[in-house]
Amino acid sequence: MGYAPLIMPVPSIIHGLIRQRKLAGLAMLAICLQFVTGEAAAKDSRAVLRIPLEPTGFEASQSQFLLAGGSMMTVDFIDDQHLLLTYNVKRLLKRLPDCPPSDQDREVDAVVLQLPDGKPVARASWRFHDRGQYLWRLGHGRFLLRNRNELWTLSPMINLASGNAFKQRPLIETKRRIAGLLVSPDADLMIVETLEAEKPRGLEEATGASSSQQTDESKERAEMPVQINFFSVIYGDADAVDLTPGEAARSRTPGRIPANSAGFLAMVDQGQQRWAFDFNTYDGKRLELSPFDSTCKPSPILVSRGEFIAFGCHTSRTPQVIGGFNMRGEEMWEQNMTESYLAPTFSYAPAAGRFAFSRMITHSNLTSDDSLSPEMIAGQNIIVYQTNTGAQLLHINATPVARAGQNFALSPDGMSLAVMRGDAIEVYPLPGLTGKDREAVQQAETSAPRLTGGARRPLSAALSSSSPENAAPAAAPSQAAPPSAAPAVPPGPSAAAVPAPAADSTPPLQSAPAGDEGNTVGDEQPRRKPPTLYNEPGEQPRGDRPE
Repeated sequence: MGYAPLIMPVPSIIHGLIRQRKLAGLAMLAICLQFVTGEAAAKDSRAVLRIPLEPTGFEASQSQFLLAGGSMMTVDFIDDQHLLLTYNVKRLLKRLPDCPPSDQDREVDAVVLQLPDGKPVARASWRFHDRGQYLWRLGHGRFLLRNRNELWTLSPMINLASGNAFKQRPLIETKRRIAGLLVSPDADLMIVETLEAEKPRGLEEATGASSSQQTDESKERAEMPVQINFFSVIYGDADAVDLTPGEAARSRTPGRIPANSAGFLAMVDQGQQRWAFDFNTYDGKRLELSPFDSTCKPSPILVSRGEFIAFGCHTSRTPQVIGGFNMRGEEMWEQNMTESYLAPTFSYAPAAGRFAFSRMITHSNLTSDDSLSPEMIAGQNIIVYQTNTGAQLLHINATPVARAGQNFALSPDGMSLAVMRGDAIEVYPLPGLTGKDREAVQQAETSAPRLTGGARRPLSAALSSSSPENAAPAAAPSQAAPPSAAPAVPPGPSAAAVPAPAADSTPPLQSAPAGDEGNTVGDEQPRRKPPTLYNEPGEQPRGDRPE
């Protein structure tokens, strides 16, 4: 998880449709009070843990780096009782003879904090050479650590007893540089999007190369420079993490790909502003999922193995609607949005059927390329959702505002949210799961697609179904090798990848099975039944549509 952030409005608190005019004023007042008192309500339910940052040695980062998308600080749950805090520190750095002039060297301190007292139990210092993202949370208490073109794994609590909590295990080392690194919500799939290493200036002149001498393959790579590699993540004994290489593809730009170890989501254009979703498994099966009315191309995001959300539009080309969907072909809820924002980031807790959604609220419509100043930003808002109902469990703001996100985290059990606020980390308790919530989590897990063997369908085939006019034919590379790692910025829920011939350092692409090319549906094909909101009998809709 650089990407182009997507501007979207902020979801409003869910409320039932109130048709009696005399109750409208009271209803609006109740909604406003819910917004104003959202933080207080969380504090009333159970005690909020407040861990001061000063005793940890924390140093605040400059706002221009945070608004530019630099990864300057992170907070993550290692498990339900321990946090991992990392932050930039200002120290005199020793000059390294092999560092190029373009490097932006810095040091980052890492601290393991024990809950509930916030006591530091382990420390480490790392040196990085850029301001890109350096840390990603995996499952089972593991983390990915990037340093230049190398990926390592950390298992702080597993290795704490040995006195080396920050022991690093090598995972990937190559010469390419990363454009994005994505981990599926269940941490069973890792997607690495990479670019070729930058060449020194004047190299073409020195070697006598010219554009007319470029091969067709090099031109094709120039048109689709992003190489995408897919790896199944396997958690072994102790702190071991292994990767199984999967498919490879190419794209014009980096983007968020809604995929896990079983398959991927694809969109179907049914015409007349009607879209539908398919989940395509790697062994050739296809689940037809709920339709979705949208005046723009929706952006789906998996939040667990059996549920996903999608952003769409109703009356404009700006995403103003968020919907929740499951793998049983149901649209569970839908909410309208207000206020513009950008830089959406997420934290997942599939075990509780929850996810946290963060974005920067802006005073006006901005694009991802705009240079941001503090005056343009109204704040960074975080909402925790119950996926099956769309209920907003907590509404909180983080300070300082961080465009890269990573200043908040949902606990693995989904019962707590940690947020950096001013000079402290605040850990907010969340409501326990209801009986219906537990049933929904079980249903989502049961209905989640699984691989059953048989011919494996390449991921590139489904990527091309989203934009078939941009797809390029597959090519068999000369050898297989892992991809690279380098700086990255969290993506927005947009920009589906467009496949092309795999680079020489990727596994060979396979052809799609016969009959699978019909993923883009025209108006002449049968349209799916209209979307329905998933509710218990007799209940009011959990999300409201404009009338």
